[in-house]
Amino acid sequence: MKRADVCLILEGTYPFVSGGVSSWVHHLTSRLPDHTFSILHISPKRGFYENGHVYDMPDNIVGVREVYLHDYVLSGRGRPTDLRDKVLRFRNLAEDMRSGHSGSFAAFLRALQSEGNEGFSSFDLLQTYESWKVLVDTYHKEAGDESFLNFFWTWRYAYLPLFNLLSTKIPKAKVYHTISTGYAGMLAAGAKVRYGRPMLLTEHGIYTKERRIEINRSDWIQDWDSGELVAERTAPYFRRYWIRQFSMMSTVTYEYADEIFTLYTGNTLEQIKDGADPNKLRIIPNGIDLERFGEAAAEFDARGPNERFTVCFVGRVCPIKDVMTFISAMRLVANEIPNVKVRVMGPMEEDPEYADMCKRHMRQLGLENNMEFEGSVNVLEELPKVDVMVLTSISEAQPLVILEAGSVGIPSIATDVGSCDELLFGRTPEDRTLGAGGIVTPMASPGATARAVIDLYHDPALRERMRDTMRERVRRYYGQPDMVAAYDEIYDRHKNAPTAELQEVK
Repeated sequence: MKRADVCLILEGTYPFVSGGVSSWVHHLTSRLPDHTFSILHISPKRGFYENGHVYDMPDNIVGVREVYLHDYVLSGRGRPTDLRDKVLRFRNLAEDMRSGHSGSFAAFLRALQSEGNEGFSSFDLLQTYESWKVLVDTYHKEAGDESFLNFFWTWRYAYLPLFNLLSTKIPKAKVYHTISTGYAGMLAAGAKVRYGRPMLLTEHGIYTKERRIEINRSDWIQDWDSGELVAERTAPYFRRYWIRQFSMMSTVTYEYADEIFTLYTGNTLEQIKDGADPNKLRIIPNGIDLERFGEAAAEFDARGPNERFTVCFVGRVCPIKDVMTFISAMRLVANEIPNVKVRVMGPMEEDPEYADMCKRHMRQLGLENNMEFEGSVNVLEELPKVDVMVLTSISEAQPLVILEAGSVGIPSIATDVGSCDELLFGRTPEDRTLGAGGIVTPMASPGATARAVIDLYHDPALRERMRDTMRERVRRYYGQPDMVAAYDEIYDRHKNAPTAELQEVK
């Protein structure tokens, strides 16, 4: 792959998934033609994204390489020299993962990436007597009351993908920029250790927080053998294990990042709580292409009232977006507005099982004549046909869809998460004088969401006031040129930075 100015390290997003963070990446790269970009994308497995790229990428993206979490072969290549010392580095890493420190990461990574018999492989780490001792010792120290078989498979499933990623060949670049912590953040930290080039982190949603929510709601983590329901003050061991694993990935990413960017103040508080250095933090809000969405606003104004009042959800169909609550709310809306049209617009590939569950829920509630799951669409073309946007997420950062809908003139109903409140009601005293651009509801509350939709349906004048408010708010405070200019300056500054000789993190 051709060396780029900036290597973007991404996980489960651009250019394979549309909307959200992918839109942000596409807008940023398209509007910075003087910088070249390569993309290192982390996919679950080979062939996972059957449709390939869903974006026409700009010419300044000079290459895309996929790496796979679950594409590994445990084959021996001969014992590396001084295996005992190298497995000791693995032991140190495992202890750090348990205690929340990052000091052993660089030493472990250098050993993992060494060439020939000097280095060691996933085979050495997981199928030798020395590594078996690390696993058994760890089990006795922290999980002796749990099933050893469950611990064994959890251990392997936690470390195999991580080792697979960290041993991958990372393309050379002047700057490495990851758009999350987690696996992408670990890979970006690995690039900094390997090449000594600056590493940047932009967090839209807080990765650890979102994984914590998903883990606590999951049904795939085995916690007990009896099958009985148990009430506990703390999460069962294996849930705590995975939460700790993802927290440690954030710790490493924060430690090695030269600068950390996020979208609003609430995120910085979460980052500091998870170990980020406050001196590295900077807020750069999302931005909207006002000219592009201005054309959609003109189309919205010209169309007149819809024959069927139209409510839409825009986003990934996955648990974090709580589409089930949205569907339940729409049943209540349809009870009062029988002809309501409900559009679910967004990719469904992330969690096919959840997407199928949502479709079943729709059918069980008898909404087949009202609701349609449309998959990925051109949001710019479809928004002018919508009356109200609804988000029922249980976690968000600064949702682009609220800004996009607002710039068109569509009021949003959103749960009280992330920056939704300040997007709809204003962030500063001056901003708040503009008034409300939508309605905020509690999480997991179909009744409150439905009531908000019904109120807006019956009050066209309120919808018009919210239309004017959101258009003005987006114009004043969320123009894309400010965001693009900020990253242009950041990239210029770090591209010209000298290559660092990294010391071990203590």
